Amino acid sequence: MKRSRGMRRIVVSAWVVTLGTVLLAQGATGTLAGVVTGPTGAPVPDAPVQAKNRQSGAVVRGATASDGRYRLAPMPAGSYDISITMPCCAYEPFARQDVAIAAGQTRQLDVRLAEGASFNTAGDDPGELAAVIRKRQKVPSRPVPRLAGKPDFSGVWLANEDRYPEQPALLPWAAKALQERLGNGLKDAPHTQCLPQGLPTPASIGPFLAKLVQTPSLLVVLFEDAGGFRQIFMDGRAHPEDPDPSWVGHSIGKWDGDTLVVDTIGYNDQSWIGIVPHSEMLHVTERIRRRDFGHLDIRVTFNDPGAFSTPWHQTLNWELAPAEDVVAYVCENNKAQHLVGR
Repeated sequence: MKRSRGMRRIVVSAWVVTLGTVLLAQGATGTLAGVVTGPTGAPVPDAPVQAKNRQSGAVVRGATASDGRYRLAPMPAGSYDISITMPCCAYEPFARQDVAIAAGQTRQLDVRLAEGASFNTAGDDPGELAAVIRKRQKVPSRPVPRLAGKPDFSGVWLANEDRYPEQPALLPWAAKALQERLGNGLKDAPHTQCLPQGLPTPASIGPFLAKLVQTPSLLVVLFEDAGGFRQIFMDGRAHPEDPDPSWVGHSIGKWDGDTLVVDTIGYNDQSWIGIVPHSEMLHVTERIRRRDFGHLDIRVTFNDPGAFSTPWHQTLNWELAPAEDVVAYVCENNKAQHLVGR
């Protein structure tokens, strides 16, 4: 009898502790909700909304519905930095810092995105063109193809940017250079000189395509930009001791299960990571996995002690585009004096 009462007290006590923990957790979280619209007031669907807790660094993510509405919950009470980055270039990126989320309450934050660099010009918005390419693809449901026992990445892929981009922690000189680039309308971008732009694969944003050709010892990436290709050596070789700096660096790859780990060094300091500067100390690691027949997941880490105080990460998702092929890229008249830069 004593034993039964003792057990009952333990069970009741455990139930009270569990209930209290649940109620505390529920009371310590809030919600962020609102509507995202464009310059004309029309709702913006599938806008990626990201909230980063300023204290813990934890991230909560979501996307708007067809009517532009979003809801992020549950969110631990605290202060957040909110950002929305749409595919280039119909809308300017949105950022709002120090947004307070109170326990048990819903914070309303409506966002009106400013007009982007395409100025709503028909056929001149890369994001819209990428959506057209995406819509016309008919990707079959098949197992991931394999080559010599490993996933085969061969195919034509629609390159996509990170939907929820992380901001790089730049050293002072790099932060100053970035602000100068933004202030002068990017007039000195490599593209204005017919040079490749973007790393680790140039032009890896929609609607541009990349064609991967894989053998057991080599992965070739053909891209639609100046230079046109990069090679990833998978034959066991090491990096050269003193690589000659180049626009795409020197890449070697090895398999970690079904994930290809690509290590690249030997960059010059003239290329841009999007619009972000870097030094010749840049070291890039890519982890590439073919999630299913139609998707490549790519996790990129940029490590550059000459430009970043901490490593910078990107998460990319490339989509198979079997109805497309890469085209020759010729740059002849892309000159700075023809741009509107400041």
